Amino acid sequence: MRSNRSSGFMLIEITITLAILSIVMSIVFGVFAQTMAGKEHAEARGEEIASARAVLSRISSDLTSVRIAKTGRPATAATPQPTPTPSTDAWLIRPESGLFLGRIRSDHGVTVDDLAFSAFVRRPTAVTFASSDLGIVHYFVDTTSEDPREHGLYREAIYSLAGEEFDPDKPNLGATMLLLPGVSGLDLRYFNGKDWVESWDSTDSRNFGPAPFAVEIRLTVMDERGQSETYQTAVDLPTIRTLRNPQTAATPTPRT
Repeated sequence: MRSNRSSGFMLIEITITLAILSIVMSIVFGVFAQTMAGKEHAEARGEEIASARAVLSRISSDLTSVRIAKTGRPATAATPQPTPTPSTDAWLIRPESGLFLGRIRSDHGVTVDDLAFSAFVRRPTAVTFASSDLGIVHYFVDTTSEDPREHGLYREAIYSLAGEEFDPDKPNLGATMLLLPGVSGLDLRYFNGKDWVESWDSTDSRNFGPAPFAVEIRLTVMDERGQSETYQTAVDLPTIRTLRNPQTAATPTPRT
């Protein structure tokens, strides 16, 4: 009696074939999933870098338009004695009075400094860049409305023509916009002509001049995986250097 084996596959052969095929497909799918995850991470990383650089560029652009205060003596090469930042609850500052204020702030041991200064900035309703106004620009770190556990970098702009006044401790929510979420640190330093100092207050004419020669910015951003990345730049203030004796100011050396 002849066997019918040549006429088809046995059940065990089909089962083994399907099992092998499943293993191969699982491997292919795993490689594809890893490739897609790597692609998404690279895209997110690229967007993060671009956003951080755009923010640093925005701060740099504002700083190069700084307007020095009317009061205060020119900065010397001496290092000012660090003093606690006085309470500013009663401060209401007009943009035309001139201001450069860099305060040391921290949140659970993390440096989140803030910076406010008078500058010529473009009005929100301006059609051309020539339509600028004297204002006070304020950069600070605070919690975001979407997630109270997450911090973001904000920019507040107060304009002179609008008759607004600036309070360093009470940002005007209507004049404030979120520039970058996921910020875990903002560390600022100021070059006084000889040394880098941690704070600046143009209203304290005994220790500070109207504005520093340069500002160093260290911005720390937390990515979606919980890993932090720090971006750094130093901004020279050309307006300040042209109004002071250049021989009194050395070339700033940012930290590495």
